[in-house]
Amino acid sequence: SLTLAVPPREPVPVQVLRATGKSGTCGRMPSFRGRDDKRYVISDKSSIIDACTQMVEQRLSFLVVVKPSITAGNVVVGVATEHKYVTHGARKIEEVGEDERSAFLAGWSLSDSVHAIMTPTDRMLSVTPYDTVQTCVDLLEKKLFRYLPIVAPDDDSLRGILTVRDLLRPAGALWAPIAHLWENKPVGEILEGSVGSEASLREKYSIDRKGMIADAVLQMSRETLNFLVVVDKENDNKIHGVFTERHYVTYGSKIAERDGTGKNSTNEGIESIMTPAASMLRAHPGMDGAKCIDMMLDNNVRFMPVTNDEGTKMLGVLSLRDFLKPLWS
Repeated sequence: SLTLAVPPREPVPVQVLRATGKSGTCGRMPSFRGRDDKRYVISDKSSIIDACTQMVEQRLSFLVVVKPSITAGNVVVGVATEHKYVTHGARKIEEVGEDERSAFLAGWSLSDSVHAIMTPTDRMLSVTPYDTVQTCVDLLEKKLFRYLPIVAPDDDSLRGILTVRDLLRPAGALWAPIAHLWENKPVGEILEGSVGSEASLREKYSIDRKGMIADAVLQMSRETLNFLVVVDKENDNKIHGVFTERHYVTYGSKIAERDGTGKNSTNEGIESIMTPAASMLRAHPGMDGAKCIDMMLDNNVRFMPVTNDEGTKMLGVLSLRDFLKPLWS
């Protein structure tokens, strides 16, 4: 795992971000969820279907995979994520070939070990209890994570979990939320200064409504995306809905219940499980920037599609990084 500081004998105070010109200190990280909260952890003996079911039931995009220890508690061995489930599925789809994507993906059983969709500790992003909040936020500039496991450097035990929301909107903080910086600045203006307005990116984030679930999985894995806007390419790319990693994970968790085989089908159309346009999470050009980032934090998303006011045409994609630039400038 990525250790960011050599721990002193006593924990150093957590520096409060100077996002609004205020500064101060907190004694500890703003959140220590996960240490004794079973919602966020899963045993290394679990299966893929166990992980999918737990992520869906708890509305999580990740689970910390642990090995119980009598002396150290929950020893972290890795992290299982929705995106790893998508990339794992993409590999299996490619293995069977396009002609064989019929009822089931041959050889891919959801009863396989959770290790198949896990990033091990030597490659996962984590912090220690002694790292500062500022250090955690600086990590966002390098990688747009949604969570950070807090791991003890001496025994690799799980001490807690930080999310982006914890870092940018900590309870009882002495500074105003980051959204304050974007009040009265419309989303359209923010999008203009972002790479998310480029036509190539709009194409990257969209898929035709006639596509299959397998097509969406392959595209999200290939482009490293966590959602695709579903459009009608025969009707001026009119938006019909959105397909996300969560849709695929939910679909996988329910397949086993429906047919009892434990194998994941991808021969159904995207529209069968997508969220329709009327219900999808989106921003529009006239929306206040503060409201947009609040919506992103509330829903724990790193990217937000921007559409016209009618919600029928995709204009671009905003990244959480677009809103965090003041923290690094």
